[in-house]
Amino acid sequence: MPYLIECIKTGRVIETRKKYSARYHVKGIPRSDDINITPEAMEKINQINAERSLRWRINENFEEGDFHMVAGFEGEYNPDPFEAKKLFDNFIRRARNLYRKEGLEFKYIFAMERGQRGRRKVHYHVVCNYIDPRKLNAIWPWGRLKFFPLDDTGQYADLAEYIIKRTSHTYKSGESPYKKRFSPSRNLKIPEPENEVVSRKRWLKEPKAIWGYYIEKDKTVNGISKVTGYPYQFYSMVQIRTRPERKKVRKRE
Repeated sequence: MPYLIECIKTGRVIETRKKYSARYHVKGIPRSDDINITPEAMEKINQINAERSLRWRINENFEEGDFHMVAGFEGEYNPDPFEAKKLFDNFIRRARNLYRKEGLEFKYIFAMERGQRGRRKVHYHVVCNYIDPRKLNAIWPWGRLKFFPLDDTGQYADLAEYIIKRTSHTYKSGESPYKKRFSPSRNLKIPEPENEVVSRKRWLKEPKAIWGYYIEKDKTVNGISKVTGYPYQFYSMVQIRTRPERKKVRKRE
């Protein structure tokens, strides 16, 4: 039976989704009767979609050595979210000028989090490209920035999930002055998935990696779509990183 394949490449990661759709005349494929999209289930779907969108942007635009940076307010100073936004917007402008002076283009994605206990301080999760951390600290006078360098995997799904989960309460509570879950700079590449209708009569439950990639087994999903009730599959492949070959040194005769 025909089904849809959605494929997207972001950096060193290829994600594939396979799904049936009534639009393409699904016949002989049983549809689950257990379709009950509650508000809680819909919120979970929205959360997954936000993680996916953020993951695609991080994987496509950032790499090993870039930062997950946390900017907060230390000491007695505790601005409300709207005051914090003005201070952080000013920091972004100054950072953009700083990168420009260094001959670099500032790329970033940020999301606001407000603590749920105690003094409920605001802080920002920022993913940005590398520059000397001391220079960024010099333009954030409200505390010491925390830097967590990105690893060499090229797959930053866990980071995207972490940021969305940490900031979701602030976003959903209406306390955030931002209308979106996260805010990217305009110079980021935004990857777009490619869709294909496949007329094969079966799909493989165990996907196979293409040459030079490996399947992330822990992220492979075979199940029933909570939205359509039809079978659904997701898997991701990560490019195998090869070390550059060492040049052979000729021995002196």
